[in-house]
Amino acid sequence: MKVYIDRATGEDHISDAFEYEEIHEGAVLKVKCKWGKYSDNEEVQLAGANPSAEDGDDDGAGDETKERRLDIVHHFKAKECTYMDKKGFKAWLTDPDNMGRWKEYVKENTLEDKPNASDEDVAAAFKAWKMQLNAFAKFILQNWGNVIVYQDSKEDLDGAKCFYIGDDAGDHMYYVVGFYRCEKC
Repeated sequence: MKVYIDRATGEDHISDAFEYEEIHEGAVLKVKCKWGKYSDNEEVQLAGANPSAEDGDDDGAGDETKERRLDIVHHFKAKECTYMDKKGFKAWLTDPDNMGRWKEYVKENTLEDKPNASDEDVAAAFKAWKMQLNAFAKFILQNWGNVIVYQDSKEDLDGAKCFYIGDDAGDHMYYVVGFYRCEKC
């Protein structure tokens, strides 16, 4: 199993237990998600888990009130990023501190894939990544009325953001791959 970990906070945001596809030339993961009723105290079960084999047929929730939320949001304990509106999203994308941090992330990712990459290779990778990020940003802005922005439970301003869009094509969460390191479990 692959787990994508936020480079800024060290928190897990997504795993390949969820159905996904790479878009924008691999710069973004589009992950299928669904709405459900969840309790804060129920045990997290990733897709593909077999509760009957895990000792029990009880969902552990008892009479506790359940809230409607996305399965990914529940499983990874994401929090809605309520301070990010459309204007804030644009500012976040163009912030020089963010861009510097993201450039380092892309460099780390490039060197993980190609340990002998030259400075020119790293610069080219960042330029290509930034072009895909801009294309993704246009997509998000065009759909802003259907977007909910999430972050991990640490709610760190530097942490990665993920973007929910629900529309006629279904419910999906979008993750910018460059913000994460991928680990195999």
